[in-house]
Amino acid sequence: MKNGYRNLSKDELYLISRAEFEKQKLITTQFVQKLFPDKNKASRVLVFLTQKGRLIRIEKGKYILVPIKAPNQQWMPNEFVVADLWMGNTPYYIGYFTMYNYWGFTEQIPRTIFVLNTAKSCKKEIGSIRYEAVKINSKKCYGIEKIKVEDQEVCISDKERTLVDFAYNPLGAIRNFELALQDNLNSIDFEKFIRYLKKFPVVSVRKRAGFLLEKLGCQDKVLDPLRKSIGEKRVLVLLDPYSQSRKGKINKEWKIIVNR
Repeated sequence: MKNGYRNLSKDELYLISRAEFEKQKLITTQFVQKLFPDKNKASRVLVFLTQKGRLIRIEKGKYILVPIKAPNQQWMPNEFVVADLWMGNTPYYIGYFTMYNYWGFTEQIPRTIFVLNTAKSCKKEIGSIRYEAVKINSKKCYGIEKIKVEDQEVCISDKERTLVDFAYNPLGAIRNFELALQDNLNSIDFEKFIRYLKKFPVVSVRKRAGFLLEKLGCQDKVLDPLRKSIGEKRVLVLLDPYSQSRKGKINKEWKIIVNR
């Protein structure tokens, strides 16, 4: 325990002890200024604790406390908890490649935590972990599941919503989505998946998913609501938008150019 207090001033120890006593996971400038009304002192304490590795900076005015018992400060907060603290009151969910791996759609280990939200787009490194905030239209903010991580609720895309995102952002080739769809077709809530697809505000995603679902043997009756959602306009889309080829057979029903 002695090591935990080394090189810490009286004010720094006071902040840490108060934060731990109050179980304050997120340390804000406002919280510190309540402890130290002198703004210069509050600022100095934050700077020095960050330099000493006792605070991890999320962004301006937001920090995570490294527990006093952490040996030699060898501690990192859970990535999902950090994402939640970063977003604050902004609607968000952890998704894209992070969730593709979480739900077993791919074995690729994500190097970045993707946080889809309605407020900001930016990339940053918090601790030693890379995070990317992706701003999305509020119409895409659905299919969210809350899970408990370290006694804190965090928001992730549920399995079916993640599969919709995979159709929209399929790791560089539509074949990746097709394989995930094939492997998980019997383990998802199919009605929910169709409902999520219909709600997704990008018609090309609905066309590609419908074509592939039909190819995998899904019955017309089940696909009818999705088929109606693509409308009557004869706007053709590429099955694989990542392929350089724009040639292929035309599927008139789903308005798809099968470019492979």
